[in-house]
Amino acid sequence: MKPRIALLQRAIAHYRFPLFLRLQEQSRCDWVFHSASHDQGISTGLPSDQLHRLTHRAIRNRHVFGPVWYQSGVSLRGFDGLMLDLGWTLLSNPRYLLEARARGVAIIGWSKGIPQNPNQPESQAKRAYQKFILSLCDVIVLYGSISRDYFLKLGFPADRLFIAQNTIDTRRIADELPTAVAQKEQLLQRHPSLRGRFVFGYLGSLVKRKHVGSIVAAFNEVRARGVDAALVIAGSGPAAADVKAAVQASPYQADILLAGRIPVGEEGGWFQLFEVYLSFAEGGLGILESMAHGKTVVSTPEKYPETELLEDNQTALLSNGFSVAAFADRMAQAVAERQHLVAIGQRARTRVLARATHENMVAAIDLAVLMALKRRNPKKFGNLL
Repeated sequence: MKPRIALLQRAIAHYRFPLFLRLQEQSRCDWVFHSASHDQGISTGLPSDQLHRLTHRAIRNRHVFGPVWYQSGVSLRGFDGLMLDLGWTLLSNPRYLLEARARGVAIIGWSKGIPQNPNQPESQAKRAYQKFILSLCDVIVLYGSISRDYFLKLGFPADRLFIAQNTIDTRRIADELPTAVAQKEQLLQRHPSLRGRFVFGYLGSLVKRKHVGSIVAAFNEVRARGVDAALVIAGSGPAAADVKAAVQASPYQADILLAGRIPVGEEGGWFQLFEVYLSFAEGGLGILESMAHGKTVVSTPEKYPETELLEDNQTALLSNGFSVAAFADRMAQAVAERQHLVAIGQRARTRVLARATHENMVAAIDLAVLMALKRRNPKKFGNLL
């Protein structure tokens, strides 16, 4: 009989749905996914009419204050393991971690680890809380090597850290390239002013920490140098009004398209529309998705799990610093040397398909879970590895 694992999420984002289906079908464990539904107002949540495809149990998300939430409705009876997001704003985590420890349930933490504002020192109270949470975990699944270094500094043992680089299906994206190219042509019919132009693009959350306004400022500088190009910004979020204001204030507003929220399934066409994908701060999954599409990424030289696969002039173009001017320099170079972009994009796709696929993720998660089970209950699960 397969070990039963409860996976706890605030909501199942649509881009994680294929990974969870693959876990359900190919893992060595029996998974039950606990989450609230899209209907409870979680904007990234999977529509509830899709949840039946997973072995799913509904929970409730209770907003406490600010970014702090409490998840209720989870029962660990009958489970051998618990995998959960180690988000520090989830007040329910200590309750479920302590219950799991009391029941002898193996605990698999899942975390990027990197603070949202790396330049702001973390308080001693937060550090103490983090160490308490980590002390209850048997293993941790991480997003990248930089996350591994973060948890090593917190004192977590190296042999209980497992890297699973990505949560989007990069191989499927690469395989469905013809569909994305066809979608690109449809988009050009809807936006004919982009046809024949060099298009910079951003697709992702419009949140303050992404500094999308700096992308607009860099584009202004590129255009002021006499470089002909267009900019597409696709996505939504709490900083949408600020981004819109920056676009409206731009002297090159006519060259900027605010596409808004992109329907699920249409992302491929937009990525194919972009000559270059832009990431100024806290690079997210859009970087990996762009690489899977064979596109060049222009990024600041920041250190985040999603940027670990970016190598200057090999799989990306990295600016010489974090200023708008430095970022604009690299954008202008991309236009001037566009003949090199195809080769960079191809190397990017090769690297992402070797390092960041769902197959690799399932293998890494399975290994982490089996190690946790063995550590928590060696008599029952000692022969699984």
